Amino acid sequence: MAPVGTLPRLRHGGIALLGILLLSACGGAEGGTSLPSEPVSVAPSAASLAFTFPQGETPTVTRQLTGLDELYINPGAVIDDGTTLHMFANVFSDWPGHVDVPHLTSTDGVSWSLDPAEPVLTSDDVPFADPGMDVSTGFLADDGTWVLIFETVQLGEPWSLGRATAPDPAGPWTVDPEPILVAGAEGSFDAGGLAWPSVVRLGDEYALYYTAFDRPRGKGVIAMATSPDGVAWTKRDAPVVVADQDWELAKLDRPRVAATPSGLVMVYAGGRLTDRGVAWSEDGVTWEKAADQPAISQEMFPVSGQAWDAALIVREGAVVYYLEIGTASGTAGTQVYRATADLP
Repeated sequence: MAPVGTLPRLRHGGIALLGILLLSACGGAEGGTSLPSEPVSVAPSAASLAFTFPQGETPTVTRQLTGLDELYINPGAVIDDGTTLHMFANVFSDWPGHVDVPHLTSTDGVSWSLDPAEPVLTSDDVPFADPGMDVSTGFLADDGTWVLIFETVQLGEPWSLGRATAPDPAGPWTVDPEPILVAGAEGSFDAGGLAWPSVVRLGDEYALYYTAFDRPRGKGVIAMATSPDGVAWTKRDAPVVVADQDWELAKLDRPRVAATPSGLVMVYAGGRLTDRGVAWSEDGVTWEKAADQPAISQEMFPVSGQAWDAALIVREGAVVYYLEIGTASGTAGTQVYRATADLP
């Protein structure tokens, strides 16, 4: 059961709760790394990732750190400005419902500080969020503008994707008055809504990966849109990753994508959100899954509980995955845990 005062935390087809990001393979002013201009000679697609939770039972970010008296936290967007990591977490108690977005910083990705004390963005700031929104990814644009991309969180209407910008990570943040991407026409693979976006720099443009549903609470696939400026987006007319492994249970969700020196890496969820798989791509369009088993499963969690949203970065030769783990019932709530894996 859901906590008192909430609806069951189900997102499209029995899938629950939030999260996400983009980041640099070695840091950089844009918070993301372009793919190499020349094709890589050896694709890492045959390699899975050996994730561990090096901090064990200790969360890397707690909702108590945010100073907000809420039950749930997910890592939202994590952006690397070249020296500092910036986390724009989502903190809330009701789902769907009001969401606060605090800004936290870290130099090592392990220890985080709240800055500033007040949330920099809330769902009240989004005119088309009914009743909530969830920050999922972001980037630092060429002109120095900070950008966050979120999904709306609501019942009754297909979810859409929105955009907020600021001159500084502490704000002030300005929300675009209209969504940047909306559900497709009836009968299309994304007619049921868009969710859980993840942005990465892809050559001279931005690539946005998201979960697409053919009907509300349907079976998800991973779709892609591109943009020359991070403002106007064009969808591809077909999914780029679909469920074809037994463990995925015929549905995919929550893609998180980051650049590495040899291509893009994606960590994504299957039908059970406790299970996360890995895929690789040299061009951002054609993806090869690393194995026929998940790279992260519930048995690996440092604490008991379920998993929901996540953020992914690549830094100093390692893939770092921030994962929301906990429970949607009672008062235990969720916290953010850190998993790492060396790049192959």
